Amino acid sequence: MLFSLGSGKANMDPALINFKVLYVLTQLCGLTMIVLVGTWIGQHFGGLGGTANPKLEFNWHPLFMTIGFIYLYGNSILIYRGFRTTRKKTLKLTHAGIHMAAFILTVIALKTVFDSHNLASPPIPNMYSLHSWLGLSAVIVFSLQYVAGFVAFLAPGLRENYRIAMMPLHIYFGLFGFVLAIASALMGLTEKAIFAITNPAYSTLPPAGVLANVIGVLYVVFGALVVYLATEPSYKRKPIPEDTALLNSSSANE
Repeated sequence: MLFSLGSGKANMDPALINFKVLYVLTQLCGLTMIVLVGTWIGQHFGGLGGTANPKLEFNWHPLFMTIGFIYLYGNSILIYRGFRTTRKKTLKLTHAGIHMAAFILTVIALKTVFDSHNLASPPIPNMYSLHSWLGLSAVIVFSLQYVAGFVAFLAPGLRENYRIAMMPLHIYFGLFGFVLAIASALMGLTEKAIFAITNPAYSTLPPAGVLANVIGVLYVVFGALVVYLATEPSYKRKPIPEDTALLNSSSANE
């Protein structure tokens, strides 16, 4: 169950009512963002393709990055607050699983962009733009964060006081990587629009350009909502009895 209603809506914490509204708005924003990216590449850039057509293969890059590195990444951050009545162990596994799905889509997206550069005639240079630098930095931060989080919070053997000490860093770098991904996506969207929207030019704001700008605005709104929902103290998940039992069991096994 996403939200615990307690004894009824009349007794629900007002902060949780606000959270529920903003959480639903975040999901609608994220799903709209994915649909519009699919529409953008389908209607204005020829759709999707494989290595035989590098230009069409590139189109997997914005689609998979939007799904994996923005939408899934953001939802993984919110999983603890969104599903606050679920056992913490289940949430940990779900958090790690969504991160893994995001990582797989991100790796595929990176492969498609390198293929589209290397297989083009003539080949296009790699890693020369600020978008590529920040994008790869975001992927590295995400990957290191995943490994550190797995070792600290899922793998057995680490003492509880070390896990507590690691948590603020885990939260900070998780949000930092997410914001970096949003910033990189905005740069990539603008770069694609400038290079690819040429007839008529992007500067004349044709339908493809308008759609690109709308997608960029949705990136920002989605990112802002995720960061707000993840950092607002009144929305923090409160421990449930099953969490205490799990913590006592872990301490007994150390």
